[in-house]
Amino acid sequence: MMTKITNLFVLLCLLSSPVFADDCAQISVANSIYKSITQSTASILSIKRLQQLVGVNADGIWGMRSEAGYNMLISKCNSYSYPGLTVSIEGAKITDFYKNQTVFEQIPYQSCSTQKVPIYGKIQSQPDVGAVVGGAVLGGIIGKAVTKKDRGAAVGALVGGAIANENQKTKTRTGIVGYENRQQCQTKFKNFPKEETVYSYSTITFTFDGKEQTVEFQKSP
Repeated sequence: MMTKITNLFVLLCLLSSPVFADDCAQISVANSIYKSITQSTASILSIKRLQQLVGVNADGIWGMRSEAGYNMLISKCNSYSYPGLTVSIEGAKITDFYKNQTVFEQIPYQSCSTQKVPIYGKIQSQPDVGAVVGGAVLGGIIGKAVTKKDRGAAVGALVGGAIANENQKTKTRTGIVGYENRQQCQTKFKNFPKEETVYSYSTITFTFDGKEQTVEFQKSP
């Protein structure tokens, strides 16, 4: 029991140190600046101020090191409990301790960007030279076989080539015919800090065998 009481007083002394208390007294300011950073409205001067509060190099550029420093400050101050009112009951003093905790809620927002999007349509296939030549040769053979003359072969070649070329023109395929700029949006989330006061624990101080004793306990909800 005495060991627990001693540890409690040591912890309270540490948490109540001037540096610790002063840092956590600025938590509302820190959270306000952090909100403006997430909204991209913070000035360089404000960012530098928050960087000084969280103990990192105040260069006005919010990065991973600044984020880590802010998270450490939140974690430290969330563990800090301060005493509320003390009431006396039958010679014993009961004190409730509270925490000013920072919690984060996810706020949705739309992130949009302009991107080039392909436009699809029907594309006419390029003529197959081999098919046209083959049609001309076949037409020439047929023309000569029918007329028994070279002139018939020439006419047949022209007709065969023309038919093959027309057949090629009828072939199309689906492909990209161009691009257009289109705005695309997606829902993302930002962590917004908010503060709330919660009950932490209580202590009861009483005198036993001429010595003052303090015991920590939790009240029932």
